Amino acid sequence: MKNKSFVTEIFKIGTYFIDVIIILLSVYLSFMLKFDFQPPAFNLEPFFDVIPFIAIAYLIFMYVYGLNDILKKGLGEIIYSITLTILSLFVTTAFITFFARGFAYPRSVLIISSFVQFLFLCLWRIIVWKVKRRAHGIKDALIVGEKSLEDLTKKILIKQKDLYNIRYICNGKANDLNRYLDNVEVVFICSDVEHNIKSEIVDRCLSDRKSIYIIPDIYEIAILNSKLNRADDIPMFKVQKLGLTFEQRFFKRIIDIVISLIGIILTSPIMIFCALAIKIKDGGTIFYKQERVTEEERTFNVLKFRTMVMNAEKLTGPVLAGEDDPRITKLGKIMRATRMDELPQFFNILSGDMSVVGPRPERPFFVEKFKQEIPDYKYRTIVKAGLTGLAQVLGKYSTTPEDKVRYDIIYIKNYSILMDLKLILQTIKIMFMKESSAGLKDEQNLNELIEKENAEIVIDKD
Repeated sequence: MKNKSFVTEIFKIGTYFIDVIIILLSVYLSFMLKFDFQPPAFNLEPFFDVIPFIAIAYLIFMYVYGLNDILKKGLGEIIYSITLTILSLFVTTAFITFFARGFAYPRSVLIISSFVQFLFLCLWRIIVWKVKRRAHGIKDALIVGEKSLEDLTKKILIKQKDLYNIRYICNGKANDLNRYLDNVEVVFICSDVEHNIKSEIVDRCLSDRKSIYIIPDIYEIAILNSKLNRADDIPMFKVQKLGLTFEQRFFKRIIDIVISLIGIILTSPIMIFCALAIKIKDGGTIFYKQERVTEEERTFNVLKFRTMVMNAEKLTGPVLAGEDDPRITKLGKIMRATRMDELPQFFNILSGDMSVVGPRPERPFFVEKFKQEIPDYKYRTIVKAGLTGLAQVLGKYSTTPEDKVRYDIIYIKNYSILMDLKLILQTIKIMFMKESSAGLKDEQNLNELIEKENAEIVIDKD
């Protein structure tokens, strides 16, 4: 097991090393192509001067856009992540070289090298992806849970069937649980499994060196990053309070002001275009104000571009938007898909009602509804509502409220300025991913899905 782990780490480091070599050699090759394989020293030297900065910048963007872990990604998402990484590297390199040596570093080389980097990095990362997939194989899996196991089972069957072969589904009190554990390599434990049963399963899996995935409840989230403490010689974990310190709130507010001002300036042409397009389309109001809940359950009016027909909820009352919701206009679908309807919220951030990063603000009606249905929902309002957040970056529009709450609490528990900056950059990635912005939709029945996928699964709910 140790040898396998060591080989995995060496493979990962080797992958990053070859990534950097590809990035740098692509620039050098571009110089060769630009100057007929005889680049003047005056032009080539600035490149040698900034090699460490290019390498560091690539590794940062590679990490931010998820190229450090591609096993569970599809090829389309990998190529998309590479595209964003190369574009970000292009802008960063142009900035660095301009201040380093002016125009000695030809801009044409920057453009050529970006295309070369993209081509070779795609080819290399596809090879890495195939090797990782082959090494991982399809592992037999067991899912243990109560009511929540159906959603997890469907997600794995739809998205990760080439990684996991679900053999058994059962609750924590199944008589044959131990036999199921013996016959699988991976165990998924849902959040609604009783703690004593969960503890027994974890203990058994650790002894047998099986992989364990746990959907966390508030207990598991609370002990994340807990500090080791002790009473005399008795070890204990000190669970940190949820929420931000005064210093964290201060610096977060400074960053909010700076980013919202920059956002308003940079996106003003887009906002003007959206406003004109909405007005020309149906002559209705441009903006849509709606009461939302933020920090300490204080309410405010969130500002968005109108994407639905006028008075959309006059007859229906408060309802969540569906994927093919007839109330959404054609222009509104485009703005929702690209997140352009959210741009006016920069003004909410500037005024202090929202933050750039935080749990998405919800309407009071749904806040009260979800607080009754989801015990942990109350923790979301410990911090300010945000324009983007962990639930938006890692989740989807159709992610269940329970899972969004988990992401939000994990964000609050692990808050840092670097995490905020990472989520801001990752938001760029999800802006044009249709799946992440699709409306809520009814998924097919589990039994129908199992039949459709020809999956042979033992379902034990006794």
